[in-house]
Amino acid sequence: MHRGNAAAVLAFVAAAFVPGLALGQQSGGAPPVFEHVHALAFDAEGRALWLGAHTGLFRSENGGRTWEKVALPAASGHGPDVMSVTPHPAEPDVLYVGTHEAGVLKTSSAGKTWTAVNTGLRGLDVHGLAIDPSGPSKLYALVREAGAGLYRTTDAGQKWVRVDD
Repeated sequence: MHRGNAAAVLAFVAAAFVPGLALGQQSGGAPPVFEHVHALAFDAEGRALWLGAHTGLFRSENGGRTWEKVALPAASGHGPDVMSVTPHPAEPDVLYVGTHEAGVLKTSSAGKTWTAVNTGLRGLDVHGLAIDPSGPSKLYALVREAGAGLYRTTDAGQKWVRVDD
């Protein structure tokens, strides 16, 4: 392994295991504090990198060199803890996030506006989301604690049905 590669691997490992270590700079120059990173995904075109963390949702347009915090609807006076990030496989402006406090949120505007899509979910602590790449109106959500279970939607989040009863 080349020294440069070894340093890059070490920096990545340190960032993954040291709480509060920033992975990049915010556009204003200050390093963001991601704390617990839960999810990382590209949009459908590979231009935007989305990062879900204990401290919210972040977006990078330059491969992670700089990050912008994305405003999400507030839950309990602070931005939600983002547990999962699930981009639409063909539409780069469509993204779903699963949160501890606000359930599933959806944007069709690359993060400018958000809508809660929780009808049918018996709880809002969503730890996992998966989208069917061959039929992206079908998603699965894994809910913990109250209403724990696996849920499915076939209409892009408009109505969820528990499937593991």
